[in-house]
Amino acid sequence: MLSRKHLARIVCTYGMVAVALWSLLLPTSLALGQQAGGERSFLLFDGTLYKDKPDFSAYGIRPISLAYAGALGTNWHRSPEQLPDKNQVEKVAREARTRADHVVIDIEHWPLHGDAQNVGRSIRKFLIVLEWFKEAAPGLNVGFYGAPPIRDYWRSVKGSTSKEWGAWAHENDALRSLADAVDTLYPSLYTFYSDQEGWVRFARAQIEEARRYGKGKPVYVFLWPQYHDSNRTLAGTYLPVDYWKLELDTARQYADGIILWGGWGGNNRPAKWDDDAVWWKVTKDFIKTIQGPKASGNLKAE
Repeated sequence: MLSRKHLARIVCTYGMVAVALWSLLLPTSLALGQQAGGERSFLLFDGTLYKDKPDFSAYGIRPISLAYAGALGTNWHRSPEQLPDKNQVEKVAREARTRADHVVIDIEHWPLHGDAQNVGRSIRKFLIVLEWFKEAAPGLNVGFYGAPPIRDYWRSVKGSTSKEWGAWAHENDALRSLADAVDTLYPSLYTFYSDQEGWVRFARAQIEEARRYGKGKPVYVFLWPQYHDSNRTLAGTYLPVDYWKLELDTARQYADGIILWGGWGGNNRPAKWDDDAVWWKVTKDFIKTIQGPKASGNLKAE
């Protein structure tokens, strides 16, 4: 039986070969995902923060609990080595179960790429927090926001036969223990640039990586109808109609569901809901296409 050390050497030596072979299967695997999407329901979740928002259940949009780092204890997240407060984690888990059957843990300051020892320590801490959630709220469907896989725009758009993709896939392989432990994978597909074709390549790559080692687990993607705040020029700007529609349709084609996010305003306060917002009208039209007559009956006439 090969040791872990020998296995690691094999992966490093033949990783690019494996990725190249996987790329040959990419169209087939994506097609299978499309078939599965046609046979099972496609889920929409409300992760938005808007104030005075409507009852989304009328539109077939389910609630989902988001456990942000700040809710898991005081000041613990200021140190990358410190775990959150266990009692607070257990409290958040129990409360999350009363609101929804899915919870997404959002801890973004523990590194999951780079130095292997740091990554290993991060993985152990993620697994501890996951265990605390499951102990406190048995039956709760738990996953982590944005990883695995690692969100990486520039390497994922290079193509599956490139060295950049190979290095990215190798880093994702190191997170298999996280993928094995969670119930659902939640890639983050936020919009960084106005390049729509680039976004589609990015989104498909993230979803495909999640499926590659998810072992059939659901893949629900985070979408935000505004540009990410890392884009200094477009930060906070709402996406054009065709862009938002493209993102919804792409997620429908390749993923199992969408978590709608957004609604965080200035001064650390939620933004006020706008029922006439263009992105919401596009979203309601999208809902009609995936839920048919049932959704059409629920949605107000425009």
